[in-house]
This record gives sequence, structure tokens and C-alpha cells, in this order.
Amino acid sequence: MSDNFFRFHDLFAQLGLPNSDEAIAAFIGRHRPLSNDMLLADAPFWDESQAQFIREKKLDDSPEWTQLIDQLSEALRETSDARNSLGFCRVLALSGSLRHSSFNTALAHAAQVMAPHGMVIEVATLHGVPLYDADLETSEGIPAAVLKLKAQILEADALLMVTPEYNNGVPGVFKNGIDWLSRADMKAIFAKRPTGMIGASMGGFGTLSSQAAWLPTLKMLGVTLYSGNSVLVSRAQNAFDAQGELTDESSRKNLNAYLAGFNEFVQLIKIAKLKSR
Repeated sequence: MSDNFFRFHDLFAQLGLPNSDEAIAAFIGRHRPLSNDMLLADAPFWDESQAQFIREKKLDDSPEWTQLIDQLSEALRETSDARNSLGFCRVLALSGSLRHSSFNTALAHAAQVMAPHGMVIEVATLHGVPLYDADLETSEGIPAAVLKLKAQILEADALLMVTPEYNNGVPGVFKNGIDWLSRADMKAIFAKRPTGMIGASMGGFGTLSSQAAWLPTLKMLGVTLYSGNSVLVSRAQNAFDAQGELTDESSRKNLNAYLAGFNEFVQLIKIAKLKSR
């Protein structure tokens, strides 16, 4: 698309709709599939002014709009097979615990095993990441362990944070790792990156407080956060067996639903980005 063409985000803005990547993906997912027999302007989800805009631009053959309108029409008729043609959804599941028998690392591996068709999950931990020290950064630069995590995140389509909960809040080791990554290249690593969050704890409320405490940081980092489902594994000592396998049926059901929704979320964002180019 030439530089003087409006971008897909501008079409949504012109229609009076939220036009972030997340909002575009959600709109397409909510209204798909549109029947092949129905013109886009006749779709029932438009109001009168939106439908009139689409009709007028198509009749005028306005080059700055017609291509985007056609792209939106195609996206709304996409099938799951078409979405899979985008390739696998690659996710990095980052555990926020260092413990060898960590419930959260076990939860990350459970997600890896239970990943739905079209999703591939790689598991990473924060081992080797030192406490943040500006003097260390000045004298030695970004640590190798942080640079490795940076590369893994940049190679993935999405980040899945697997967070413990310490004293009703964010675990220090995980926050330290995220702080280091923000120093490595905050915009490239986090800005608009599809991000999910799940967690396990031995308490009765799972990681409800921890996940809530992460929200201001994630907002500042600028991630595109998935909030369609939740995984808050409580009484984790009873949810996993001695080998670290997630055996609690309720938790497995929640994780399965979360991963299916997260996969759809990431794939739709990928479609929206392709259509906006």
C-alpha cells in the first residue's frame, strides 16, 4: 500500500470505532463470519452512518478507502483455516519463579503440553538474571541472560506471563526481570505485544492479587493485554502431582479455555496488522 493511502486503523476511526490493534482484532472476531452473500455495507452490525460511508466510498471508487474496505470485508469472512495460513502462533511462556519445583514453571509446561492446534509454546525462566543495578548496566551492559530473553520474546508472536503471588503482590524476581527487559529495549519488546497472564499459588485466591498488581506496569509498558479468560490456580500444592503435572480438572479446563481464547486473540491481531499494511 502506498504511503498516501490511509491505514486500516484510519478506516476504523472514520467509522467511529476503537482502532487499536486489540480493538480491531476483537471487532473482527466478534462479527466473523459474515455471509459471502451479504455486502459489507448491509451487515447488521453497522449503524446507518457507517453503512452509508461504506456505500459512498465504494460507489465513488475512492482509492484511499476502497482497498481497506475490501480488506475488512475479506477479514470478516476469514475461516479458521485461513487464519492458520498465517502460520503457527508462537508464544513465550515466562515463569516468574526460580524454584526448581515451581508450581508456576509447572503451569507453564502444562500450557506447553495443552497448547491448542496452531499454537506453539516455548517455556523460559529468569535464571541467571541479576538484580537490577544501574552501575552494572553502565559498566557491563545488558546481562547475557536478559539478552537471551529479549531474543526469545522478539522471535515470538506473544508473551505469556506465568506469575506467582508473594504477600498479595508481584514477586520481586519477576518484576526485576521485566525491569531488566525494559532496559534492553522496552518499545521493541513490549509495545503492543500480545500478552497474557496466568498463575498459581498455594493460597485460596490463586494469583488474583498478583495479576491485578501487574496491571499498572503492563499499561506503562504498552502491551496489548488479553483479558478474555483467567487462570488463577489456587491450592497449587493439591493441583499438581509429584511430577509437576497439572491434575486438577477444574484448573485444566480453565487453562484449556484460556489458551484457546489467547490463540484466537493473537491470530486476530496478526490478521489486523496484515490488513493495516
